[in-house]
Amino acid sequence: MVEDSFTSPDNTTKCKVTNKTIIDDCHITIEFGYGSDKDMMTYTFSPVSDAVGKLMLATLQTIGKDGLDVEDFGRDTMAECFDENWWDKLSSEEKNKYKKDWGIDGD
Repeated sequence: MVEDSFTSPDNTTKCKVTNKTIIDDCHITIEFGYGSDKDMMTYTFSPVSDAVGKLMLATLQTIGKDGLDVEDFGRDTMAECFDENWWDKLSSEEKNKYKKDWGIDGD
C-alpha cells in the first residue's frame, strides 16, 4: 500500500512516480470495469508531477485513433470556480490567507 500523505518527512511534496520534489501537482486515477482482467481495480497516483500528468496525456494522444484529441476529454475546473477577475475581487485579508496557504509572504 502506498502512503497517502502528500508530504515527505522533510515536509516537501514528492511525486509518487518519480519521487522528485514537486510544486505543481497532478492526480491520476485509472478505473477498470467489470469483465476486465483488472476486474474492478482502481489505481490512484496522487500526487504526481505536472510533467508525469502531461506525459500520460501525450501517451493517450499518441495511441489514440485518428482524430482523437485528449483535450476533448478535459474539463476546465478553474473556469468553473473562478472568473478571470477573481483575485481582484478578494479582500486584502482573503488575499493574505491564500498567500499564506500557498507559502507566499503576505502584503
